[in-house]
Amino acid sequence: MKLKKSILLLLSICCFSLVGFKANAKDYQNPKKYYQIQNEQIKPYGKVGYNLDVGYEGIKTYKVMRRLGTYGGYNKYNYATKYAVKNFQRKHHLKANGIVDEKTWVKLGFPKSEWTSIDNYVAPLGAKSNQGRKAHIEAAIKQAYKYLGNPYIYGASSSPKYGTDCSGLVMQALYAGGIDPKPISSIHHAYPGNEWNSRNLFASHKFKHVAYKNRKRGDLIFYYQPGTHTIWHVALYLGRNRVIESWPPRIMVAAIRNGQRSDVAGVARPWN
Repeated sequence: MKLKKSILLLLSICCFSLVGFKANAKDYQNPKKYYQIQNEQIKPYGKVGYNLDVGYEGIKTYKVMRRLGTYGGYNKYNYATKYAVKNFQRKHHLKANGIVDEKTWVKLGFPKSEWTSIDNYVAPLGAKSNQGRKAHIEAAIKQAYKYLGNPYIYGASSSPKYGTDCSGLVMQALYAGGIDPKPISSIHHAYPGNEWNSRNLFASHKFKHVAYKNRKRGDLIFYYQPGTHTIWHVALYLGRNRVIESWPPRIMVAAIRNGQRSDVAGVARPWN
């Protein structure tokens, strides 16, 4: 009798363990060949506190160009900006190399804390793995809405108190939804040659690509430049043929197709 009770007790423990295992196994995750859903705050990828030189874009370049009067609607660090920075550095007894480092940044009148805080912003994780697919999609969309009405700024992907460009907005939405698409990153987005991260996102094999007719809320909609097969724009699909996007002059909700961009190149599904 005692042996029978011991066996029953052992079976009960095993069954309990298996139930616990199955519950954990139900935590939401993408198939292994796609980007994995992160269950902790995503960390910045790249050098926090990078210097500015010719070719850089992003928020720090935007602020410097506006301060020095070289901004004309396009915040790409050009030679006119480098010349203006050199003059400023000479006047303030700094090394006159035309490169904005932390010392020059502070002397320009910007808070020292911004030198790194602009770079290292990553949207807070908005959902945990046990909350399921829908929660991750809604977290991404909620993050994108925080930027609504902010200006379109080339190469920008930082805090909601600033503007972004199209892929900069999408990257912060992905972070909030638990996806880290590195080596594509919000920091590198401001580096020379990274302006078109929409192309890098589209080319990634770690997204599931689906037919346009099968699009769902939370998908990424990519667009061709008219007359070419060059990717030049990405937006986050809201459903009912609406997207949230950064398109000059600001971040807005718009029709999936309109007079400004209508050539859909494809649809990627971050959350499967």
